[in-house]
Amino acid sequence: MSLITNKHSRRSFLKSASACLALPYLETFAFAKTAKTAPLKRMLFLSQGYGFLPTFYPKESGKFSKVGLTEGMSPLKRHKNDITLLGNLLNVGAAGAHAGSLTFLTGAPQGNNFKNSISCDQIAAEHLCKNNRYAHLTLSTKEKSGHGHCLSLAWNKQGSPIPGLNTSLELYRKLFSADESPEQVRRRIQTRRSVLDSLKVNAKSISHQIARTDLEKLDEYYQTIRQVELGLERQLKWANTPKPKSPFGHHPEQIDGEAEVKLMFDMIALAFQTDQTRVATYMMPSQSVLSSMGIMTLVHALSHYNVSKERKQQAGLRDKKCTELFAYLLDRLKATKDPNGRSVYDSCIVSYGTNIKSAHGIKGFPLFLSGGGIKNLRLGESIKLPKNTPLQNVWLTLLQENGIPVEKFSSSTRTLQELLS
Repeated sequence: MSLITNKHSRRSFLKSASACLALPYLETFAFAKTAKTAPLKRMLFLSQGYGFLPTFYPKESGKFSKVGLTEGMSPLKRHKNDITLLGNLLNVGAAGAHAGSLTFLTGAPQGNNFKNSISCDQIAAEHLCKNNRYAHLTLSTKEKSGHGHCLSLAWNKQGSPIPGLNTSLELYRKLFSADESPEQVRRRIQTRRSVLDSLKVNAKSISHQIARTDLEKLDEYYQTIRQVELGLERQLKWANTPKPKSPFGHHPEQIDGEAEVKLMFDMIALAFQTDQTRVATYMMPSQSVLSSMGIMTLVHALSHYNVSKERKQQAGLRDKKCTELFAYLLDRLKATKDPNGRSVYDSCIVSYGTNIKSAHGIKGFPLFLSGGGIKNLRLGESIKLPKNTPLQNVWLTLLQENGIPVEKFSSSTRTLQELLS
């Protein structure tokens, strides 16, 4: 298919929108054929406080198609050939069970004179996001339980914390609402005036200028953002509605944790699709997700699962909810198309970890890997690494395999050829 390369046509198209909104790549207005451009590389780092039950982990290493998935991992069944679970990892810098996120992406040793170092996502961002709107996308949560006293997973060159966006509303405003104030965003969403309406793009009037595949891509993109806005509207509606008082004296955030996480995932996929950034981190909530499941036990107390049979059952339900949300993210990345008609998933590497294995043990904790961004990455299996393999070895391997020229990262000792086929 021939491509329209007239810059003025593209400018006229965007000018008619009367608003500055990031759009997905359109073949019609491409300045060069995408086949000639270097393949995109994207990296997404996720961290969740607390670990999983001992029964969460496969007893055997090997392909999931042979060894199967445990009950806690069962929501990932449809992605079983696209995930790998690493075992026997050690975060060299972590000193406490519930503060691993402080050094999850840095590996800096904690102590009396603790000074953090640059996180691996920021090293990736320096090389992968040179021409993007945002050098990185740093997402966080108001809940610090299980993460330690940190603002996000990201740390700059000076070892200082990088504040993260704590809510889906903040992220929505950053990606889609130009210079509107938070109150203006709330008001527009509540009155159902979609940001897309301000674009005033009439598909019929431009159908003679734009390729059919691009019309389909725009429609898919618009519908996705509309769904995000409907989700935000629901969040805003219930945010000011008090929940019943907890019999335990705990007052969770006035937010549906599961819905909030899904909205964050939706917008991460859109941010990658529109190429606003190519590197993102998300320090995920735990207590609000638990509360949205109707479980009022404090998430820290839940990690003491041997206290009672009921608590162990609740911990098992939480394990499944965590992998259910992870499966949802992979669904979104696979369904979101890039300029070449390939899924964003195909150019992305996703890591999803927790700083604890089970209970309060910080040795041998797990890490999920997924994505098609590294072609020779071993997927679809449980890999038992040598005992106490530094987590920083994983980060070094992923950085190098994404073409980032780094010979050593933090306390790394070597690259992990075990991750590659």
